[in-house]
Amino acid sequence: MSEEVSALPRSRTTLRQAWSERLERFATAQLSVVAFCRAEGVSPHTFYYWKRQLASPTPALPDEAPRLLPVRLLADPAPIEVLLNTGTILRLTPGCDLAFVRSLAEALGRLPC
Repeated sequence: MSEEVSALPRSRTTLRQAWSERLERFATAQLSVVAFCRAEGVSPHTFYYWKRQLASPTPALPDEAPRLLPVRLLADPAPIEVLLNTGTILRLTPGCDLAFVRSLAEALGRLPC
């Protein structure tokens, strides 16, 4: 496996070109996939991967384009405090389940704390 990785070019464009040429050689080699891959020093899994990749349209990205998308993290919303008649304080985060809060407030309002 390490031979396969080290023998391959590094840029995506060059890598695609190398596999395109390899698949053209396979078309005329009159060998099984396993025999061809053994002769080329690649795994059949990688062969089929590139066969699928090259059958799909080529992405229109530059050769060394970054693949990450910018992410913006939002601050956690401040909790809301509800003071019940019994003196109990409920700290709730925005977006919490209101039905649960109502049932909890009713239960706490009826029971002495």
